[in-house]
Amino acid sequence: MEIKILKIDNKKYPERLRNIKNPPQELYVLGDETILSNKGIAIIGSRCYTEYGKKYATKFSKELSEQNLTIISGMALGIDSFAHTACLSVGGKTIAVLGSGFNYIYPEENKELFYKIISNGGAVITEFKPNIVPNSKNFPIRNRIVSGLSCGVLVIEAAYRSGTSITAGLAKEQGKKVFCIPSNLDRTKGIGTNNLIKEGASLITCTNDILEELNLEKIQENNERKIIIPPEYINIYNAIESEATNINVICKKLKTDISQINASLMLMELEGYIKSLPGNYYEKVI
Repeated sequence: MEIKILKIDNKKYPERLRNIKNPPQELYVLGDETILSNKGIAIIGSRCYTEYGKKYATKFSKELSEQNLTIISGMALGIDSFAHTACLSVGGKTIAVLGSGFNYIYPEENKELFYKIISNGGAVITEFKPNIVPNSKNFPIRNRIVSGLSCGVLVIEAAYRSGTSITAGLAKEQGKKVFCIPSNLDRTKGIGTNNLIKEGASLITCTNDILEELNLEKIQENNERKIIIPPEYINIYNAIESEATNINVICKKLKTDISQINASLMLMELEGYIKSLPGNYYEKVI
């Protein structure tokens, strides 16, 4: 994979990040660098998550992705990972910000997630040169990028004086909106979020709360969710539509065999996909 380097004076360097205090002078990028300028929400939280945190990181990431917002996080274990994964599950775009160079993917447990983000139209970025190893001092430094790229930061879970709370503080300094879901008073992992609310962060209970705070128009909801399906399904489906009378022509056109076509069609049917809109959009019946 080719590493792209965006210097601060490069026209592709994201303007929101350029405007923060102490912006990185250069960014190393794997994946689609154009999404760095998308409207996005940072979703952050504890590595030592609770099931409550997992549930709402997943829920909000999916719903915000479906509102065409890019999800930004730090690819750490726990809440970060759930946010990235949930975004990808609905065909959304996500950006992971690393605290190390690309020669050291950290944490190692997220190597598969790292490649999924890149291969699904997202981006993984870092300000550290490729040979910089993971270091505890680097993670608070990279957090200003997580918040800096975003229009606002959603805190799912944060313990007292946690790294998550530090990121929320950076977001406030950058003039970004900070959103928190309230936590049970008995949960130590929610002390930080409840404190942030007391200090002025917006308490939110649904996606629409965030959209309203950011003055973003809500995309019309449908009973059936629209998602993008794998290109190989689309190619086979469209070829059959255009060459329905001759399966051999389809096989030649797609350079594949009948068994592969039938297998893909069976998977589409089993997974509940039906074509519903022009182009490459399909409905998944739920």
